[in-house]
Amino acid sequence: MPMTKKKLYIETSVWNQLEHTDRQDWRETAERFFEAITAGLYEPYISSVVIDELNATADQKLQARLVEHINRIDPVMLEFDNEALALTEQYIASEFGGVSSQRVYNDCRHVAVATVNDLKHIISFNCRHLVNDRRIDGFNAINIRCGYEHMVDISTPHKFVIKDEEDKL
Repeated sequence: MPMTKKKLYIETSVWNQLEHTDRQDWRETAERFFEAITAGLYEPYISSVVIDELNATADQKLQARLVEHINRIDPVMLEFDNEALALTEQYIASEFGGVSSQRVYNDCRHVAVATVNDLKHIISFNCRHLVNDRRIDGFNAINIRCGYEHMVDISTPHKFVIKDEEDKL
């Protein structure tokens, strides 16, 4: 019986690393991560939140390259709906103590849209607000309090890269 592919929500920072040169190790990890996606090992998802963030990119050439990467991978597109909005507001009020900067707000939007669509795995390079054990516990506590049954796992792409041929099995 074939294994079910893990569904991975890919947050904006992972796409951005494909074009950044300041952290070569992260760029290489992002490239290897997307090789695993292209090999069919995982089912990729993004949301309108990713598109909103890309649309805010001032550099139009960079924006076009990022859109090309997304089009090449062709992830499933999730819409940010009223249920995700309500959960985002719970995160902001509880986990971030009412801090409502656009960056924090969008980070919460990513987690909310993944949660309401039953996606367990969120992939990010945002170690301050997302790939942060205390924050993950906070998001999960709020999810449980709001009636969501699964726990989200927020991690960098490192654990999903292909290291050798055995990883493809």
